[in-house]
Formats: sequence, C-alpha cells, structure tokens
Amino acid sequence: MSDFIDKQRVPSYTAVMPKREKTPPQGAQPSEVFVRLKPILGIKPGTYLTAVYVLAVLLVLFFVLFYPGLRHRGSYLVLSGEPARATVLVDGRFAGSTPCTVFAPIGTRSIEVSKPFYSTDERNESVPGRVFATLIVPQRRSIYYHLDLADAQGLFAWALDDFARNPIIPEIISTTTAEVIAAYQGDLPKDIQLQLLFFLDNAMLFITNEQQMRELMIARSTLAATGGFSTPANLLGFVQQIAQLQEKYDNLPAWTILASSKEKSKQILATGWSSAYAAHYLNAVKKLSLEPAPAGSGGSVSLSGVILRSIPSGTLLMGRDDVESTLGKTIDQLMAHAVRIERFFIAETEVTNRQYQAFVDAVPEWKPSNRDALLSTGLVSDGYLATWSEDRFPAGSADLPVTGVSWHAASAYCVWLQAGLAASRPGSIVRLPTEAEWEWAARGGLRGKPYPSGDKPGRSVFFVKDISGPGPAGSSEPNGYGLRDMAGNVWEWCADSYAPAAYLLSSLDGEANRRLAAALPETSEKVVRGGSWNNQKELLRVYTRGSQPADWCTGQLGFRLAATIP
Repeated sequence: MSDFIDKQRVPSYTAVMPKREKTPPQGAQPSEVFVRLKPILGIKPGTYLTAVYVLAVLLVLFFVLFYPGLRHRGSYLVLSGEPARATVLVDGRFAGSTPCTVFAPIGTRSIEVSKPFYSTDERNESVPGRVFATLIVPQRRSIYYHLDLADAQGLFAWALDDFARNPIIPEIISTTTAEVIAAYQGDLPKDIQLQLLFFLDNAMLFITNEQQMRELMIARSTLAATGGFSTPANLLGFVQQIAQLQEKYDNLPAWTILASSKEKSKQILATGWSSAYAAHYLNAVKKLSLEPAPAGSGGSVSLSGVILRSIPSGTLLMGRDDVESTLGKTIDQLMAHAVRIERFFIAETEVTNRQYQAFVDAVPEWKPSNRDALLSTGLVSDGYLATWSEDRFPAGSADLPVTGVSWHAASAYCVWLQAGLAASRPGSIVRLPTEAEWEWAARGGLRGKPYPSGDKPGRSVFFVKDISGPGPAGSSEPNGYGLRDMAGNVWEWCADSYAPAAYLLSSLDGEANRRLAAALPETSEKVVRGGSWNNQKELLRVYTRGSQPADWCTGQLGFRLAATIP
C-alpha cells in the first residue's frame, strides 16, 4: 500500500526531558571543593609550595629592607641654623629653603647655604649611603650653619621697602630684627644697633594700624632684651627708645592715636598727655594758618624751552587745612603740619611730548623701541610710552603732557636736561619737585583753600562728562604763582618716597619738618600729586596725595620739572 510506512526505517524522535538539578535549600552552605595538585618535575606540592612562600617573603623583605637603599643610596641632610629661610644648593641645584630636609646621593657633595645680605656657607660634605632598612629608618645627617650679616644697611633698606610695598605683612619688621640679633648671637655691635634703631624709626613712617604697631613693639622689645630676658636695665632701654621718639616727633601722640584701635584711641585721648599735646598743637597750626603766604615774584627762566617760575620761600601748612572749624581738631593721615620751603623754580606746565621727544632722541636707551631692555632692569613697566609708534609721539599730540613715563624715566629726563645746562648755568640742579614744594607751588600763595584758584575749582579741574584724555599742557587758568594744570590733566611724579604716616611723625617746627622730609627713606613707592583728567573735582584738592611704584607707566601720569638755580 502506498501509504504504508516502514516503521523499522524511520527513527523515533520521542523527546526526553532533562532531569532538573536539585537546588540547595535557602541558607544551606555550598559543599566543599577539593583541588588536587599534581607534582611538578617530580617535586611534591608540599615542597614546591613551601619554596614559593619562602621566595615571596624574601622578595618582600628585599624590596622593603634593601631595594630603597640600593636605588636611592645616600642620606637625608637636615639643615638648620641662623638666619632662617636661607637658600640651599646641593651640587649647584636648588634643594630647599631652611629649615629643611633634603636627600643627597652618596659621595662628596657641595653644599651652599646663602641669603641676600649675609655671608655664604660653602662646604663639601661626605654623604654616606647605608643600604639596609633605609625605608624604615632613613639615614640622616644634621648640618648646622651660621651666616654672618655682611650688609646690614642693604638688609634694612630691603626690609623697609618690602614693608612699604606689602604693609599687610608687617611681620617683616619683627623677623628682620630677630634675625639680625640672632646673627650676632645677641651681642650687637654699636653701629649695627644704631642702624637697627634707625630701621625701626623709619618703619614707623609706614605704620597706620594696630597690627603693624604690635609688630613694631615686638621688634623694639626684642632689641631692648637682647640678652633673652627682660631685666630692669632692658626695660629702661625700651623706655628710653620711646622717650627719644617723643623728642624727635612732636606729633607722636597723633601717630599713636591713629594707629591704635578705636577703643584704645578713646583711652589715649582721655589722658592728660594727649590733652596737653592737643592744646599745644592746635595753637601752633592756628597761628600759622593766619599768617599771609608770600606772593609770587613773577620771575621765570627758560631751560631748553621749558618755562620755570620762581617760587618764593616761606612756611607751608601742609595737609588738610581748608576747613577752619576742624583745623587741628581731627587726626587723619593728612594732618596739617608746618614745613619750611626754600626758594626754588618749578615748571609752568607738565613736560610735553615734544619736549620728551628731544630727550629720547638724545638718549636712545630711553626710546620706546628699547622697552624690553628697560623692563629687564626694572626701570619701567610695559606701559612705557605705549601710545608712541616708531619712537615718535602720536600725530597731533606734541603739546599734550607726556604720559606713560615712570619715575625713573622722569628722573633721567632731569639728569639729561641738567647736563645740558652745565656750561650756561653752572651749579643749577634740575630735578623732580619734592612733595612739599609741589603743594606750596600748587597753592599759589593761598592758605586754607582747597583748590589752586581758591574755594572753588574754577577752570583748574579738567574732569567733564565723557572726557577721554588730557588736554594740552597749560590749558587751565593760572594760579597765584603763574602755574597751570596743578589740579587735573595728569598726575605728576614727586621726588619723595611715599610714607603714609609721615605727616603724623612730624614736628611743630617747620624747619625740623623740612629736615625730616629730606631724610625720608628711599623706597620703590613714590609720591604722585595733582590728579588727572579722569578724577572728579572732589578728589583734586591741593593736599590730595597718592603713590605709585617707581617703575609704573600709565596714560594718567606725567611730571613737571623743578630746579634750584643760583
């Protein structure tokens, strides 16, 4: 039959279900698994496993106890001594600043410890190099140094300038004092002691708050107790220091009050010492404020195209003196004080671009194209004559005041101009005006007036809405001495270094104050006066003062000449 199927030739495909593995009940532990190790090269597992464990332990011990000493064979040098923060060089390479610990490889190494203004400690050290356990117990060798003070005057000048630039870090006063005393191990030579006292006196000129005053007192106390302990003799020395300051500065109470906290100032003001001083000071400034100032002579000279006016001698009441109701009754950094001024000459206007062009043509090192070289010596900033192109001032700006010049550049201009006058006017000195000379000239024979023209700015202030730069030199109305642009146009460099507390550390005698001003320490912050076209009239009073680093160059800062002519 056709549908007959031979069941013998057709395989059966009946599916068989796989058996399900039994799963252990929840929480049951898995059964143990045993691994049977086979011998290796006939060595039983127990034997070669023991060898592996021993080898592993030996490797760990090797890398812990021997490898560090083999790889970095040498010793740690622990350097300490006086003064601190000295630079350490090992084989001519910088290694740290003391106190410090530095690693030196085994062998003979050159060690150099140095610090500016101190001697240098140079030595060759034989550095050992133990191998065993250097990771656990490093090999160390202590090196003590003592650097002698080689340039005390340079150190004090640097420290004072550093404090003047960074008054928020007054610790430089006490640390410098402590380092100098340590350098001599407490046995200060007389000349070093006097220089240190002079440094602390000068530091007072930059102190305007209690934190700074505290550091000064720490320094003076350290100097008084050079033996390390306070004794009656040391205490007497400290009291003598304060007494000498009182003799030097009649207005020391004013400095003490301003530098103290508000609460302590009230306590000082309540003392008889303060009351007696205040009455004496008020009488002195009131008397001077009523004296008439001398009128200008009207005389002038011309130096290479620069017109200089003759300014008469007299006594300037310098500082804030324009509010009679408060004159002598308030204390601030612009405290009024007398300064004696000798006759001098000052330029009618600021130095112009045309006049400065003659200088850079004659002295190529001051050309704008030499800016990089000037920058490398710290004489200018990158804004030096920034608007000039191909060593020429911009077209149409010949009569504008030259700007973008540093204090150093302005001083160099004065030196160049003076050299050209050696034959025609022997004995003449061309320079920047002192701050006191500038203010005396700006007042133009007026006392108690805030502006060169009197009670109101008049046409002496340049600021107007949307102003974008200075006007031609001489644009303002003249003051009583024939000087122009004394309140605006551009700020002007003065010869003096800036000392914020100088007015407070003054005398009641004008001649004494002239000497004090002449003895101000040199720092990199210089006084600027007069304000610029960008300042509103409220900021441009004749006693307004500011400061800039001596290398600073900006489009709002120029200068005018002063001269002493026999």
